Amino acid sequence: MTDSFRYPLKQAIEPAAVLIPHALGRLLRDACVILFFLIHLQVFVSVPIKLNGGPLSGLGFVWAIGSILGLGLALTKPLRTAAIALGVFPFVALCLWAYVSSTWTANPVDTLRASTFMTCSFIGACAIAAHLSWEEILACLTLSLGSLMILSVGLAIAVPSIGQMTDILQGAWSGVWGEKQAMGMYAALLILASLALALSNRKYWPCLFLVPLSLVAIIGTTGKTAILMSFMGIAVLSVGWLVQKDLRVAIATLWTTIVVGCVAIYALTQGKELVFRLLGRTPDFTGRTEVWREVAYVADKRPMTGYGFHAVWEDQTSTAGPYQWIAEGTGFFPQNAHSSWLDVTLQLGLPGLVLLAACMAIAWIATLVRLRNGGPGALFAVSALATLMMISFTESILMSSMDMPWMLVMLIAAKSMQELLFPTSIPMPRPFPNRGYVHGRRDIAPFPPKRPFPR
Repeated sequence: MTDSFRYPLKQAIEPAAVLIPHALGRLLRDACVILFFLIHLQVFVSVPIKLNGGPLSGLGFVWAIGSILGLGLALTKPLRTAAIALGVFPFVALCLWAYVSSTWTANPVDTLRASTFMTCSFIGACAIAAHLSWEEILACLTLSLGSLMILSVGLAIAVPSIGQMTDILQGAWSGVWGEKQAMGMYAALLILASLALALSNRKYWPCLFLVPLSLVAIIGTTGKTAILMSFMGIAVLSVGWLVQKDLRVAIATLWTTIVVGCVAIYALTQGKELVFRLLGRTPDFTGRTEVWREVAYVADKRPMTGYGFHAVWEDQTSTAGPYQWIAEGTGFFPQNAHSSWLDVTLQLGLPGLVLLAACMAIAWIATLVRLRNGGPGALFAVSALATLMMISFTESILMSSMDMPWMLVMLIAAKSMQELLFPTSIPMPRPFPNRGYVHGRRDIAPFPPKRPFPR
């Protein structure tokens, strides 16, 4: 079948194009994606809790709305969404293993609920990858993060009782989120999204004002992790931009990265005390090593199964639960393992850890393969993945339920795989001019007919 017939046939089999006008359909789709992002940014939960001054019941419907949005986006393109999900099959296996953990967990209801929300988040990420291009994804992400960051900076300056932390680390900016780490992390991601969006299209250059705004927000949070994320993300994005410009730079960057990585690993393993002394920090990671030691000890009691997805940190009252053992060993009450990899091992055992490593591996492979020809979208993907990978060793951001960092990892993997398996570019119909005899031979007519379909 030629392109001349394939193009109108494709338009005819789109039911949404018949029922809903194209402009209205795009507006509804973008609104759903932005709302999906805002729910994963947890702003609809953190703001009511802040205004209430403490925990507030009845906010679970927010996650239900996020699940409905993810499934709704998937139903508009079910085959493409399913194909992308199968392309990143380790994420599917990880969701299934989280469901299986409900058979041995002490809180099967919480495990099933969290597994369902995470699965809907994954389906929504695959659906967004099927619907939107990288430029559209970056636009929606920048709009979501940018609006919240402007509001957060305004609250921190004008209403300190809401925009700043008051219990611990008083004076540190937290904005619309519950803690300063979240605001700093999202400010670093906003810098990367804004830069990549500006590179993708000149009409988005005004959004570059979000870069200095995010830097002000990071300074206000007093978070060293966010500063490190920003520097690393900008460095990776800059190196990726150079890689896309010249193949020789790509080869030089590859070898430089290998050398620097080997030196960093050697320094952190052989002389970490000297490295931390030069940085003015202590090698205990502000008490995290105590939590890591106790979490590893408790996880070794159930190495193959773990204690169930979302069944450890949610149950802090049971005297027989693993949380009490961790709290007794550390001498305080930690809210998470402060390590995504240890947290997954604690909840899902060694199989869960292997599946998480496979998920990150396939995300990295798909992203790096698309780096050379992926444009600004690939630059954002590799820089965001690098920063999230870096802080995953000191923060529990991976393998979570309805949380932005983990959803962003799934979205990066899904979109990178979609560009490998199903390129978004649709070949436009080529003109097929009438052929005739010119000067005694068969040749193209001097005046070809008008193109059947406009560009």
